Amino acid sequence: MRTLLFLFLSGAFALTAQEIDSADSVMFYEVQVVSTRASQLDPISFTNISQSQIEERYLGQDPAALLSQLSPSILSYSDAGTNIGNYVQFRMRGIDQTRINTTLNGVPLNDMVDQGVFFSNFSDFGNSVSSIQIQRGVGIASNGVASYGGAIDFETPRLTGAEPHTELEFLSGSFGTLRMSAEVNSGLTNDGFGAYGKLSRTKTNGFKNNSGSEAYSLFFSGGYFGEKDILTLTAFAGKTQNDQSYLPVLLQDIEADPKTNYNHPNDTDDFGQELVMLKYTRAMSPQLTSSTTAYYGHAGGVFPFGLDDETQLVFGLENDHVGILSDITYSGARWDLKGGLHAYTFLRKNVNYTAPNTSNPDYVDKTTKNEISLWGKASLNLEDFSLYGDAQIRSVGLDFEGEEVLSFGGAVPAGPFSEGRSWLFFNPRVGMTYRLDERSQLYASIGQTHREPTRTDILQGDGSSVNEFSFASLIDDEAVRHESVIDLELGYRLEGSDGSFTATAFYMDFTNEIAAVGALAERSYVAIRQNVPSSMRAGIELEGRMTLSPKWQGELVTTLMTSNIETFDNGSEIIEDVNHIFAPSAIVKPSIMFTPSSSWYARISGQIASSSFIELSNDDEFTTPGFMTWDLSLNYQPTDRLALSINAFNLLDEVYFTDGAPVDLDFDGLTEGPGYRIQPPRHFYLMAKIGF
Repeated sequence: MRTLLFLFLSGAFALTAQEIDSADSVMFYEVQVVSTRASQLDPISFTNISQSQIEERYLGQDPAALLSQLSPSILSYSDAGTNIGNYVQFRMRGIDQTRINTTLNGVPLNDMVDQGVFFSNFSDFGNSVSSIQIQRGVGIASNGVASYGGAIDFETPRLTGAEPHTELEFLSGSFGTLRMSAEVNSGLTNDGFGAYGKLSRTKTNGFKNNSGSEAYSLFFSGGYFGEKDILTLTAFAGKTQNDQSYLPVLLQDIEADPKTNYNHPNDTDDFGQELVMLKYTRAMSPQLTSSTTAYYGHAGGVFPFGLDDETQLVFGLENDHVGILSDITYSGARWDLKGGLHAYTFLRKNVNYTAPNTSNPDYVDKTTKNEISLWGKASLNLEDFSLYGDAQIRSVGLDFEGEEVLSFGGAVPAGPFSEGRSWLFFNPRVGMTYRLDERSQLYASIGQTHREPTRTDILQGDGSSVNEFSFASLIDDEAVRHESVIDLELGYRLEGSDGSFTATAFYMDFTNEIAAVGALAERSYVAIRQNVPSSMRAGIELEGRMTLSPKWQGELVTTLMTSNIETFDNGSEIIEDVNHIFAPSAIVKPSIMFTPSSSWYARISGQIASSSFIELSNDDEFTTPGFMTWDLSLNYQPTDRLALSINAFNLLDEVYFTDGAPVDLDFDGLTEGPGYRIQPPRHFYLMAKIGF
């Protein structure tokens, strides 16, 4: 019903308009895209990814895999051994996805309670993105969850400046993968209206046994663009069924059969997600602009864990998310001033039951999260210097309410419960940019961000289940405390006619970091985490792109990083000076492109990473080995209306891992050894685009 409602709203969207100057509308649109994005003079470590860069790489892969190809310090991993379909996650500077603020046109995509993003719920998302900004470190003030390790904002297709067109895409290849999509873009009419729509279907068998995925999605954006007013409606909806394949597999079993999957063959989840946002922007003067967005999001579904051929533990959830964000921008000769607010309420219901007995839930709880945040930013542009500062105040409340609690093992009632948590955070940032000349600049900034624990962090208790409640963990306010980070960023940027170069040095100092220890909660993909008093990450990030000749372009993206946790209590002893898990000391991504003519080009690109630990005691047995993979893409576009590409990934058929955990097969508390989620072997895709 919600999907039908979204379609109705999208189709019914209409306004009365007057004729406008399209050029003026385009200029107005450029300044109101997202107020929380960094500009070129801001002393923030960021990477902008253009639509052409996206189109050159995008085949239908999960955005997590796409980001890994295009940005330093990001590594992704796939549950199913593919990057199209099923679940794909990423880490930035070794910091997991729940600590990365993720937005679409500034509207939060994160689950506010668990704080992660599940792109699988709305597949083929990258096909409806015109640009991406990736901020590393605490970045600037953002809407939604804390920008703790970074922030990523996706921009929807621009309706101004686009030529009217219709496009069909077809993808077929390894693992029984098939993707079909159709999109329509009206461009901007003389009356100031524009609309974009896309329908998509993706299907794959996955590489691992019983790891297939089938997904449908739709996307709509429409609006009116006037001389002083812009009103847009954006909506998407997705529906996905994924065969479960998230459990790490012992190395000896991978060596015997790389397709080994410990999840039960009957376990297929069923999730959907929708989001609709209405945005109004007003130019009050050439220097002063305001914008307000109201949004509603919903997500829900079930994922099972099979105990045998007849009995499943079924974990269900449903979210409702309602919010509003508003900002005002002033751009003067020297001063740039911005301010805004964001308020939302997020409702979560979790229901667990044991199939085939679905009439009596084993466990029910409800979580409500409310937040209001205020932020302000100021930039003073002098002759050679630009001074920057921003500050954010976040007031967050998290309330838990439940019915009688039963364990899966039998009736162990704990009675009704009602508890709450609240936090008030002040997040400041200051910095400076020095312009060496018209093409290059130096920058420095320091900022602090605080972050509240997730629902799972608080309720996980002994880590026995992803959803099952530990009432004792609510009683103890100190069981999991909020975390904070102070982030120092130093950088150099160069933009030239033949290329660009960026160098960043960072130092992140954490207090009470909620660090993953390496183990997973029983019967789930959820990482068990605990506070560590003091920890750090430091490193250097390099991005270089250069035109070597009229036909050759090169690119090199590199991260060198070190990390440390002063002390870690593993339950039996205190261990000092350990490294974070999944924090390789080196990640290198080279690429070279050959363009012999305007109609075709070839690219070969690589990804090289050093080893990393998969558990926090830093036992040498529990590591992901270093790896090197190479990909090849051949692209042919004889006309503006036809494009063909052949894509080969992991050409050398490297067996490699970017994620894993100690494996406890029978959940008896004893570890059998290191386990891994195998990443895609050598595979191929053929894609065709046909325009009308």
